[in-house]
Amino acid sequence: MSRYLKFTGTIAALIILVAMTGTSCKKKQEVSAADTMSGNYFSVNQFMLDEWNTFAGEPFMISKSVKEGDKIDSSMTNSDTINWAPLVKTFAETDISDRKFLGQYKFSQFDDNADQTHNFFYEALDEDLFTRKLLITIDRFTSRVKGIYIETEEKDLFDDKIQKLYYKPLKTVQIQTDDKPLLGSKKYTVVQYEFLR
Repeated sequence: MSRYLKFTGTIAALIILVAMTGTSCKKKQEVSAADTMSGNYFSVNQFMLDEWNTFAGEPFMISKSVKEGDKIDSSMTNSDTINWAPLVKTFAETDISDRKFLGQYKFSQFDDNADQTHNFFYEALDEDLFTRKLLITIDRFTSRVKGIYIETEEKDLFDDKIQKLYYKPLKTVQIQTDDKPLLGSKKYTVVQYEFLR
């Protein structure tokens, strides 16, 4: 019985080895220039995940205000009851860390001596890209992110929608939306969350 198991085990190993050898002889796939570039751009999604993992469960009050035209609506909420999904979705859609975006943004960096920060700036080279600008501001001494500013634009035949997003860790989240439809009136909205700690 054990000879039979050894024999079938050896046969199975040979079949796997032959299968692996056969698949490794396949024609190599063509590699694009973007695939050969190393690295990727800053990940908004990874940063949000890090923030979530660091501060999830920490209780704090949040002041929310929504401004539409001349009307302002304010309310109080907290970190446990706020609906995080729309906020996370809005920022997640701007992520440019996928390797398909390599080479599609102009990258620059600079220091701001007035507030002791180092800044990384990404600007879209193609006006059809959804995320147009991404600015990450970090503390020059601690290397912690002090702020993220993002501009997006979505254009089609019937609508032109521009968003300006800002996040200052555990201080402010702001989403400005300027919607200019072909038909109907222009709509400008500012949604702001202030963390009260």
